[in-house]
Amino acid sequence: MTIDHPGRELRYGRPSAGWLDGLPLGNGRTGAMVLAAADRLHLQLNDGTAWSGGVGSAARRGTLPAEEAARARAEAAALWDQGRIVDAERALSALQQDYVQAYLPFADLVLRIDHSAAPVERRLRLRDGEHLVTAGALRHRTFLSAPDGLLVHRLTSDDPVDLDLSLTTPLGAPELTVDADGAVLRMTLPADVAPGHEPDEPALTWQVDGVTPLTGAVALSWRHDGTHVTTADGVRLVGVRVLELRLATATTFDRIGGCPHGVAADRATAVLAATASATWSELRERHLADHRGLMDRFGLSLGIPRPDSGTDTDLRVRHAERHPDGPLAGDPDLLALLADYGRYLLIAASRPGGLPATLQGLWNDDLRPPWSSAYTLNINTEMNYWPAGPTGLAETAEPLLELAEALAVHGADTARRLYGARGWVAHHNTDAWANTRPTAGDASWALWPMGGVWLVRQLDELRRLGVVDDAWRARLWPLAVGAAQGALDLLTERPDGTLASWPSTSPENRFDTPRGPASLTRGSGMDRALLHELAATVRGLATELGESHPVLAELDAALPRVPGPVVADDGTVREWDGPRVEVEPEHRHVSALVFAYPGEGPGEHAEAVAATLDRRGDDSTGWSVAWKAALWARLGDGERAGRVLGLALRAAWDDDPEPAGPSRPAPEARGPHAGGVYRNLFAAHPPFQIDGNLGLTAAVAELLVSGVDGTIRLLPALPAALAEAGEVHGLIVHPGVAVALQWTAAVPRAVELTALSARSAGPCEVRWRHRLWRVELAAGKPVRVPV
Repeated sequence: MTIDHPGRELRYGRPSAGWLDGLPLGNGRTGAMVLAAADRLHLQLNDGTAWSGGVGSAARRGTLPAEEAARARAEAAALWDQGRIVDAERALSALQQDYVQAYLPFADLVLRIDHSAAPVERRLRLRDGEHLVTAGALRHRTFLSAPDGLLVHRLTSDDPVDLDLSLTTPLGAPELTVDADGAVLRMTLPADVAPGHEPDEPALTWQVDGVTPLTGAVALSWRHDGTHVTTADGVRLVGVRVLELRLATATTFDRIGGCPHGVAADRATAVLAATASATWSELRERHLADHRGLMDRFGLSLGIPRPDSGTDTDLRVRHAERHPDGPLAGDPDLLALLADYGRYLLIAASRPGGLPATLQGLWNDDLRPPWSSAYTLNINTEMNYWPAGPTGLAETAEPLLELAEALAVHGADTARRLYGARGWVAHHNTDAWANTRPTAGDASWALWPMGGVWLVRQLDELRRLGVVDDAWRARLWPLAVGAAQGALDLLTERPDGTLASWPSTSPENRFDTPRGPASLTRGSGMDRALLHELAATVRGLATELGESHPVLAELDAALPRVPGPVVADDGTVREWDGPRVEVEPEHRHVSALVFAYPGEGPGEHAEAVAATLDRRGDDSTGWSVAWKAALWARLGDGERAGRVLGLALRAAWDDDPEPAGPSRPAPEARGPHAGGVYRNLFAAHPPFQIDGNLGLTAAVAELLVSGVDGTIRLLPALPAALAEAGEVHGLIVHPGVAVALQWTAAVPRAVELTALSARSAGPCEVRWRHRLWRVELAAGKPVRVPV
């Protein structure tokens, strides 16, 4: 089965109105936000390796000795046992050390065109990975090629135009060299950037003892049919009908957690030199073959296309939002567009050889971005990769595996020194330098040493889905063993004989105590769930690889004493060590439900999971909405999942060109932590965080097919708004089966299953509602289910 559509696009019949109205391109290394008007094209550039700081950043203010850490832990434990939890957090704060480093903007390439006003149309073609602009007789086409490692831009005009080209950077020590055929811009990155939530720290620091900051470069070449004159920040081109630009970015970054190496300008210019003989058409053909090869692995169609499908994308959002039956009923194809967009963004942001997608993916225009646009390991980084397995993009997780490998190296010292533990640990925040230490700030996020455990579990999801090879499994094995050793050594015995992790929190929630809000606990619900998930990971890897290790026996001995999910007196899943009253009952994190999704499923605790979600409420940040939608889908409640997904389709901007009126009611007021999308469909936390986009794609997949309990379930949580018609192909479910499915009136009409390997071949159960089919799968051979 195939889906017959030419590929979705974001389109706008007007100029860009700010960064969140620009359209993103990326090749996993270089990112560009394209902002366009009739007389101006602005490419705001990022390089995935452009980070502040260096390998010495984590220790720039010293390192806490193991003896002092042990004293702090002992004091905190004694205070906690006395019920003095706030004091215990204060004692344990000795382990906390500053902040992680920031992902930075890189450069700006701007074309200022002597061009009269003309209607502007902008398009981002998702399947092609191309940005197109038409402004009267002027046309722009831009793409970022992963095979060739460069940005390519082509301007054509029916009439000769004059334009100024500038290349600048917000970073330090800029040095621009221009010759007849191009330019090289060199810069220095800061040695330290403090996050905005640390107002007492200097914003940017250019020299720090013990830190060797990166240097960077942009290499640009041009070919045109006019004449040119060099200017202070670029070149003026006169009488141009055709202009082709090729651009490469580079830094001296070598590897995650490694020291700088090489010369950035040499790296960037080498990329241009390697492609100098290739024509524009050849570059574009290689780019399209690569990009389409990834995009075409998965296809989704929802509903029958409405007339709105040809209108501006932001107007579609507004129109859908105002539908009396909700956004999904108003424009089901808009949800499919967002699901495609999530896959597009993951492909653009994360490729082998690059770094993982940050909080903002590959795109950032702020020297002090929110939360440093770093890696947050208590949900956001993992959520970025939730769609990688189900939608056929396993290779996008290669940078995440490399991050975990670096964290394991650096986290071994953190485990030994701060906790007297074997193996390795990581906390809630990290960066390109693999910082594993607990950061400054509230204990609810900082004093959580389970970041490595969740990261390993997320990477193992690709094994469970059967989309990685034995080499990947072999790399994951030592990481899982080390994470298990670290987690086991954090366990302490409780008076009832159970084992509980210490220190522990439930990110990032807090509870009331007589001395004020606190979060420090023993054996939070999330920690217990992650320990059981990790044990399954270690056992599964050992079985598939034929490995053995003493940690297997340790897990067998310890895990029966670690309680699984506990149902509280109010019917919800218990979040902390015992009955606690939340400071914020509608908190955005649903950490204690990690076992239900993305874990192995709710099992016998489905009612408690639902009760917990009811208590939390539907509305929240963009990523929280995506998580809740996936949880409701995992529970089989399509209507509730659809209602929550509708919140993700809201407009997250205030200025609306179409005023409200009797036939166009104003949208509901939104709180400070209410998700939605900006004009370019970036997900709102607010502010922008890409996890909301990527988590939504995974949640949509969960509506359609599930295999987590060993049975492939068709349309397990299909909302009525999506029941009319739909089709999906390339959706991968446990234990490694690709599903193609068509439905009308909420009834499957055609189903095809393909086992991806011998591991997932054999007898297979398929269910739809109360109907059951048993089929035999052979590796690589499609089998039709006789629905």
